[in-house]
Amino acid sequence: MKHLTLTILFTLFFGFSLSAQNVVKGTVTDENNNPIPSASILEKNTKNGTTTDFDGKYTITIANNATIIFSYLGYKSKEVKYAGQKEISISLEPDVAQLDEIVVIGYGSVSRDKVTSSISTVKGEDLVKQVASNPAEALQGRAAGVQVLSAGGNPGASPQIVIRGITSTLGSTPLIVLDGVMLPSGTSLNFLNPADIENFQILKDASAAAIYGSRASNGVVLITSKRGKEGKTKINVDISSGIQTLEKIQMAGASEYMQVINLRRTNDGNQPLYDPTNITTDTDWWDETIENFAPITNANINLSGGSEKIKYSGSVSLFDQESNYTKGWYKRFTGRFNVDFKISDKVTLSQDLSPRVEQYENTPGLLYNLLRIDPLTEVYLPQSQRTGNIFSIYEASNNLVPNPVGVASRVFNETFFFGFFSNTKLKYEITNDLTFNSQIGLNLTKSRTDAFSPTYFTNPNQQRQINTVFRNTSERFDYVLNNTLNFEKTIVDKHYINFLGGIAYDAQNVNFLNASQDGVPDDENPLLRYISAANGETVNASGSESQRNIFSAFFRAIYSFDNKYTFNASIRADSSSIFPEDGRTGIFSGVSFSWDIDSEEFFKSEIINNLKFKIATGEVGNQNIRISGQFFSVSDGNFGFGGDRVVTNFLGNFGNPDLKWETVRDQNIGIDLGMWNNAFTASIEFYKRTSEDLLFNVEPPNYTGIPGTIAQNVGSFESRGFDLQLGYNKQLGDFKLGLNLTIASNESSAVSIAPGIEQLLGQKREDLGNRFIKITEVGETVGLFQGFRTLGIFQNQTEINSHSSENGTIIQPNAQPGDLIFEDKNNDGLLNDDDMQTIGNPFADFYGGLNINLEYKKFDLSMQWYGTYGNDVFNYPSTFLNSGTQDVNIAAGTLNRVWSPTNTSATYPRLTQQDRNGNYQRPSDLFIEDASYLRLRNIQLGYNFTLPGFQNCRAFISGQNILTITGYSGFDPEVSGGGGIIDGFGVDYARNPVAKTFLLGLNLSL
Repeated sequence: MKHLTLTILFTLFFGFSLSAQNVVKGTVTDENNNPIPSASILEKNTKNGTTTDFDGKYTITIANNATIIFSYLGYKSKEVKYAGQKEISISLEPDVAQLDEIVVIGYGSVSRDKVTSSISTVKGEDLVKQVASNPAEALQGRAAGVQVLSAGGNPGASPQIVIRGITSTLGSTPLIVLDGVMLPSGTSLNFLNPADIENFQILKDASAAAIYGSRASNGVVLITSKRGKEGKTKINVDISSGIQTLEKIQMAGASEYMQVINLRRTNDGNQPLYDPTNITTDTDWWDETIENFAPITNANINLSGGSEKIKYSGSVSLFDQESNYTKGWYKRFTGRFNVDFKISDKVTLSQDLSPRVEQYENTPGLLYNLLRIDPLTEVYLPQSQRTGNIFSIYEASNNLVPNPVGVASRVFNETFFFGFFSNTKLKYEITNDLTFNSQIGLNLTKSRTDAFSPTYFTNPNQQRQINTVFRNTSERFDYVLNNTLNFEKTIVDKHYINFLGGIAYDAQNVNFLNASQDGVPDDENPLLRYISAANGETVNASGSESQRNIFSAFFRAIYSFDNKYTFNASIRADSSSIFPEDGRTGIFSGVSFSWDIDSEEFFKSEIINNLKFKIATGEVGNQNIRISGQFFSVSDGNFGFGGDRVVTNFLGNFGNPDLKWETVRDQNIGIDLGMWNNAFTASIEFYKRTSEDLLFNVEPPNYTGIPGTIAQNVGSFESRGFDLQLGYNKQLGDFKLGLNLTIASNESSAVSIAPGIEQLLGQKREDLGNRFIKITEVGETVGLFQGFRTLGIFQNQTEINSHSSENGTIIQPNAQPGDLIFEDKNNDGLLNDDDMQTIGNPFADFYGGLNINLEYKKFDLSMQWYGTYGNDVFNYPSTFLNSGTQDVNIAAGTLNRVWSPTNTSATYPRLTQQDRNGNYQRPSDLFIEDASYLRLRNIQLGYNFTLPGFQNCRAFISGQNILTITGYSGFDPEVSGGGGIIDGFGVDYARNPVAKTFLLGLNLSL
């Protein structure tokens, strides 16, 4: 028996040894023949495996007839049947679908098939195709339901991101989270170099954003920066440079200007002012004020690499942009350095450091005056008339409009900004399923603004007798502490569970100091433009310091059964110092569910490979209110009384001890579709967002004696709409095609405002009869245009007499043929403010983008289109460009656009100086225009080539904003008049338009 047992054991051992004597070596590389370290090599149906080393090499011992599986994250796996080979080297191809699998969500990430809420992804490789100071500009049209509102054409202008409409009067800026660190409200993305961004994840509904609680009412933008990867060191250099140019606005020359001004007078029975045969000056103010070309440069260098133990990435970048005026520029220098150090098999330490410096000179808003100043004015005074300093050598205009060249010469306003961001993370894998993460994020910023206003004299109404120097300094120190515990496990291959719990502390500290003094000894010496050099009697100083903090606890649970049914629930409790103790804590939650229909046995389709149904609901909060809202405060002042100076104290701020969170409740339902192996993808979602307990600053009645406004929880807004995203990606031989279309629609309305308040008014214009042109009414879309509706132009006296009330009273008795016909809305026979009504909507019925990517062999072409449909603009410049009101200049060709006895089909009323009918003294739909547009935001053509010593080289040429198709007669259909989205959006005050940009660039990889 003993010999039999030994014989059996010997036979088994010998047989096993014979089957395991096949040693195979080789190398695993990527599509560019670069080695892939840590790639997995596994003998199929066994646990026998290994990984590649730093150079992509491996050695494995396998059995006869074995099959080897080669795999690596982000690449398609390959299987090779062993047939006696001594060496097997494999090249793996990227798996685009797999690369997109991981989606960053709040405090973690999941595979895309576990996503149950509304999240849009924009890749960093798409952002770098557009050269801009702010990466948000490249987001426009790439994510359905996300609007990027232009801030105009000034260098360094920061656009605003709006996600799914308006639900608050306190602004619609989303929460920005950079690598897990929440940034302060209102943070501009100017500080980010687009080349450092791996991707954007935009959380659009409350179920996705609820994990961020009180700061997520306007949505959340998660930014993941690029990190080092295992492999040899790679160096990427990107350089682009070009010019910006503005399309010239054609204004009337001296001859046409004289004719128009004379007609304004003669049409009213007065004598003409000018003799058109005697023209001595014909100034083209556009040419005198605008530079034809302004340079723009962007440069970036990145170094990354690493091993299994340590991965690193570092980059530095320079962005330099000048305005098309003689004043105005923006410069930014950024650095981003990160390292991931695997201390042990269970502990990983990550550190990010990001310093940045920004400098800019404010670009003066000269376009408004450039359009209005008359062409009969010389730029400079004759030498014989020049007195005083160099700021007084500019001629005063005939129509009292400030000389724009002179204004530019007196603009001295520069800002220096320094920022430092640190992000430290510790990851401890307690078990294979349980992970602890600890993170501390620090954000330090300092800024200094210096301004100087010199003395000058143009005329008695345009002068400054005493110069003033000004300085503002501000400091900000914010820090965020996050600690989370995450349990993730799949049980019996069907039950996936993911539990996350954590606590967070967010502290923000801000202080500023303003100081100014007059009496600098020398206007022209820049070395004396400091407060210490001034010796005037007027000295002003003010400062403030504030702190706010939030302590939070949160929990999220994800459960998925058989990759078919996935549930996600999250809850967060926030306690904020902004609110009184009784209302300090808010609890926000969200739940969502998805059903992967294509995974069901009953669903069999050779065409549809992905079909998912999603439904979600949740609530998030808003605490974006002034920090003093809960407090009563006492102010002091001094007044003259009986010839004496009396110091007094009075109630400065009336606090509200009952303040609490503003809450937004959200419902979302949608379907995701993939066809032909995801060559075609589609997603459509419908949503409804309702805000309650809006934080309003309410003005109390005068009889209460309460000063200012009181912060209160009143009112409700509602936003509803849909997002549609379509994609098609296909490769046919050497040709690759990528199309992505986004279409969205949103309507934001006021459900209620405040007790006794049925409407909010905005944009008051003194020159339009002290009337407001913006209105928000209960039950209507927010921020609509209001004014008088016109019914055409009177052609004769009979029409004037016929426009009367029921009792025969002529409604517009001062009108003459050629004047506007205003509608008497309430039919009372009077034309007054009771006849004002809604005349336009600045918000589009639909908006979206089309992104096209084409590749053929070594060539690539990309285009980014964006457009809106159904939005109106209040074209304020049209109040004078076709009328010459106050003798300002007019647009070229005005005589062909205004009414006259020989031009009765004109759009604009007759020329008149007195304007007794109020054609240009009332806000009306004459100034409302359809501003629907389609704009080619970016087009880029690239060519890939090889150079010795370089892995890849690419040269490209690109154009930005080079084509805009619109019926709008203004300068730019993307406009805002300031004062927030509700009050300002869609109002055109002739701000500096977006320039056309042409660039040449080079991408090099070492």
